Amino acid sequence: MENQNTLPTKRKLIIEHTASDGGTPTLVCRGRITMEAASQFRSEIKALAPKHKFLKADFAGIDSVDSEGLGSILGTYILASSHGCNLVLVNVNARVKDLLSITHLEAVFENRA
Repeated sequence: MENQNTLPTKRKLIIEHTASDGGTPTLVCRGRITMEAASQFRSEIKALAPKHKFLKADFAGIDSVDSEGLGSILGTYILASSHGCNLVLVNVNARVKDLLSITHLEAVFENRA
């Protein structure tokens, strides 16, 4: 008899580059921002921030964020700002919004999440 008690597969972070109607570069993110994937999100923004004044990160497809991922989002926001780039989180689902609220980071991302 086969073992039916397998752990669920973790969703990796997938980031696709698109542009909004106004031409703003948008990173459409799907999966989870975790310790393993945090550097991927940061490196994507790091490559774009010096070239743009405004970037969007569409979090509609983000299922969850762990503590390392949360730190990475905040650090990435600061990194983008240091390049004169405004990073905006859009379409953030309720679960991630709750995390931002619980950690009192909603003030940092106010009108951005």
